[in-house]
Amino acid sequence: MKLFFMILGLFVAVLIVGYLLGPSVHPDAIKNEPSVINGNASRPELVKLEQHIAESERKENLRPDNEARIIWADSLHKVKTPYSIIYLPGFTATWAEGDPIHKQIAKHFGCNLYLARTHEHGLNSPDAFKTLTPSNYAGSAEQALTIGKALGEKVIVMGTSAGGMLALYLAAHHPEIDGLILYSPCIAVANPALKLATGPWGKQILNQVFNGEYVVNTHYKGDRAKYWLPQYHINGLITLQTMLDELMTPEQFQKVKQPVFMGYYYKDEEHQDKVVSVSAMLDMFDELGTPANQKQKVDFPNAGEHVIASHFTSGDLRGVYQATEKFITTVLKLPLARGTMAAVAFREKK
Repeated sequence: MKLFFMILGLFVAVLIVGYLLGPSVHPDAIKNEPSVINGNASRPELVKLEQHIAESERKENLRPDNEARIIWADSLHKVKTPYSIIYLPGFTATWAEGDPIHKQIAKHFGCNLYLARTHEHGLNSPDAFKTLTPSNYAGSAEQALTIGKALGEKVIVMGTSAGGMLALYLAAHHPEIDGLILYSPCIAVANPALKLATGPWGKQILNQVFNGEYVVNTHYKGDRAKYWLPQYHINGLITLQTMLDELMTPEQFQKVKQPVFMGYYYKDEEHQDKVVSVSAMLDMFDELGTPANQKQKVDFPNAGEHVIASHFTSGDLRGVYQATEKFITTVLKLPLARGTMAAVAFREKK
């Protein structure tokens, strides 16, 4: 019997060593290299910037209406505003993931708004995310921030889910950012099994889980399906988890000193966000370097889904808008746009 357990122990040890020595993916390191755009751009230069964005997006093979764009505070006078807002959508999504909250907030406070499209998102290709890396994913957020600086004297970064992850990354590296609006930020995914993706045999494990190299989304219906990728390469999941491993850490959170608003779906243990981890969000919130009187967390029990700021999914757009507006007014101290109406109409999810 003793010999049996000795042999069994050796066998288990061999399996463990074999697992730990198995192949793992090591994506390119993130390079904090923001692009350069004239921060003192005049109206003609801003018009050229808008044209450049449109031309660049036309060169991509994008699904209809998924391109990045500028929403001007005054479309007749395309000038720099005191504040601009950049919106960073989440994993697989584009601008509609925050619609109409981002537009209504920008309008209410008279801000130019840049609806960014992060790298390889919105592509009209079954191979989307095949070449996504932490470097080019973070780089697209850096590019969005640079555009935001051209559009406003001060910049507020708004993000949903993985867009919230990118917003925190930017804030940790750019203290000049004026504030963060985080909707259901992805600090960790709800299913902890994704951590295996960046360990030994990670790609092979994903291949087995998804029966191949692609993830297929079949639960997006109607118009919503236009703005979230219907299929993407599993490399995207490896990239996402790599960034969560490297960027969503207490050391990084401590570097974030800006005012922060965080909204998320939570009603009770059974009814809460099933896509990203609420407990990880709350831990992050406590670990931020932001002073206590400059940060606010709000749960929205009636939102009903992970994406709380989109008319496609949220059951409480009005609540999300009102809480965001109050934070921007009382903490960030933004003045209202001239002629702003108090009431905002929302088309709630049915």
